[in-house]
Amino acid sequence: MKSISPMPRLIVFSGLLLMAGLVVNFSLSAEDDSPPVNDGKYIAPNGGPPPVAPPLKKGSPLDHLANDPKQPLPTVGYKEGHTNGTTYYLAHRGLDAQGGEGWGWIKKGDAAGSWNSAQWFALQETPGVAVAPHRKLVKNDADADWEYKFWGHFATYKAYDPHLDEQLTVFVLDGYEVIGQGNPLTLKIGPQGRIQHRPSGASSRPGSPILSDPGVD
Repeated sequence: MKSISPMPRLIVFSGLLLMAGLVVNFSLSAEDDSPPVNDGKYIAPNGGPPPVAPPLKKGSPLDHLANDPKQPLPTVGYKEGHTNGTTYYLAHRGLDAQGGEGWGWIKKGDAAGSWNSAQWFALQETPGVAVAPHRKLVKNDADADWEYKFWGHFATYKAYDPHLDEQLTVFVLDGYEVIGQGNPLTLKIGPQGRIQHRPSGASSRPGSPILSDPGVD
């Protein structure tokens, strides 16, 4: 009796597996051609690369921040955010000639008169509730020496300013009211302990040595 080699059966069996794989692949490809499910995520138009960021949603806080008309000066009495609390702070807008990230000076609302108790601080905005007043102005420095009532709280952390290598007290803004333009303050700009850097051409004579930062040889 002539024996039959098992090889043809193995080849036929492999061929069936191959055909089954093609059917599965074709079925998966057909499913991939179905339209994507709209789960609320932004989908870029066909035929072009997606933008860097989705377009601003009309009426959103960022839309108002970017597209609302700007004005040359703040409007006295204007309020934004949560301004109903009885506890508030007085803030004086200051500009840092050294390019630091501080916003100005702030003190307790019941500390009327002198600003000697005020401290230099960085402002943390709350988009959708209250942003820095200068955001509404044509120029960021147009409200220099203007004064405001601020509602909010001091953060438990500090803000690091890499430009001047210093840490700033942070006030989280919940709301504000424009008081009006005040007189320039004679307070020191910057946090306590700020090093007053000399210009690069400063004299190195014994009477006026060039001071190095702490820890720098």
